[in-house]
Amino acid sequence: MWRPMARARLLLLGALFWCGPANAAEVALLKSSDVATWRPTLDAFRKATSAHTLTEFDLRGDRSEGERVLSALKGRGAILVALGPMAAQVAHQFLPDSPLIYGMVQDPTKLGLNLPTIAGVAFSVPVKNQLAAFRLVFPRGSRIGLMSSDDRTIQEAQKAGAVVRVNVVAKSVASEKDVPSVLRALLKGDEAADAIWIPADPVLLGEDTRRFILAEPLKEGKPVFSFSPALVAEGALVSDGPDLVSIGEQLGELVNRMASGDKTAKGTLLVPRAELVINKKIADKLRIEIPPDALRAANKVF
Repeated sequence: MWRPMARARLLLLGALFWCGPANAAEVALLKSSDVATWRPTLDAFRKATSAHTLTEFDLRGDRSEGERVLSALKGRGAILVALGPMAAQVAHQFLPDSPLIYGMVQDPTKLGLNLPTIAGVAFSVPVKNQLAAFRLVFPRGSRIGLMSSDDRTIQEAQKAGAVVRVNVVAKSVASEKDVPSVLRALLKGDEAADAIWIPADPVLLGEDTRRFILAEPLKEGKPVFSFSPALVAEGALVSDGPDLVSIGEQLGELVNRMASGDKTAKGTLLVPRAELVINKKIADKLRIEIPPDALRAANKVF
């Protein structure tokens, strides 16, 4: 016969082995599209949410596909995790009462996602931190030329520049057609900058426009700063942008907090770690000596 205490221990062990996590939840991962560069984020997110039932949906950039998927999820009580602006916007509009966490969204305020019921992970690093990182890599760059189609970006950059003792020479561009003349004005003349900064602005990121912005400063012997390692690989000197792995980890953290009933998770906006990436080949080409401290601080050096 089993002793009562031994039998109780065996039953408890069996319960722990067979039962799923007490706070396991159904999680629907909605991707605006299948973006190859998001893979580090996705891998980290999957690992962080391994205790939950995770289903992934690729909306293929099609809003109607998003509506179809969300209709199927209605009433299931799933935690929605939306990657990209389209997925986040559709999820918020069609299932406004479902728990929603967003990522890979550059301007959540513009999409109406800055609500106390919605959580997210910022797809940016504070502007002040970016400027400080640029100065670390290129201390001579005290005048930074900035183009943007967003007045808020310009205002934020100029305010942050004053804090880190950088003069941000900012000019507005309404469309890609404005870029050549504005860029040339920033490279020559009375307002000439020591470096050009490419922010995360859709007007500046079209293939032809992006290549032009990367190429013209090099002709003048000046470096380009950016927000993305992909742009560093294409010819920018340095980027200080969000670390993609940390975005996945933080999205997972928010899911776990919501699944556990943590009401403070809603309305939370987490800021990812920064990833400093340097293109040493460009520095050598421009005869820029990068300080040893900057090279040691870099996450990646080309």
